[in-house]
Amino acid sequence: MKRWYVVIAVALLLAGCGNREEEVIEPAGPEDSVETENQTTDAVMFQEIDVTAEGEQFHIIGQVKTSADVFFYRIEQGGEIIQEEESVKLEGEDPEAFQNFGIMETFSGDILEHEEPPIVIMYGKNEDNKEINANFVPIDTEQ
Repeated sequence: MKRWYVVIAVALLLAGCGNREEEVIEPAGPEDSVETENQTTDAVMFQEIDVTAEGEQFHIIGQVKTSADVFFYRIEQGGEIIQEEESVKLEGEDPEAFQNFGIMETFSGDILEHEEPPIVIMYGKNEDNKEINANFVPIDTEQ
């Protein structure tokens, strides 16, 4: 008798899982991939990032390569934005070469006393004004 309960339960389970007539998944064609490539043509890469914190000030220096002449950054702490988005204009002529950059900011005393470190998020933007290639750089504020 118990076998029949198991057989009926398995049959109901399989019948419930096999009813997918309405949902059709179509493979992506080549036209879909071209559209995706056009939406994210910009890129930004960072390298050799060095962070120095002295009291309430911090300096970030490094190199960036981007197809645009600008990249952006903002500062967050504990999931909250403590400094809104700023842009860094690059002066190099060759978009295929890495260019030097520097960021210098000053923190207030309450930011330094906070339990979590501030995080500088550096990124580029695509044609839709969305963040791309975000890099998270924590700032060690402990003395």
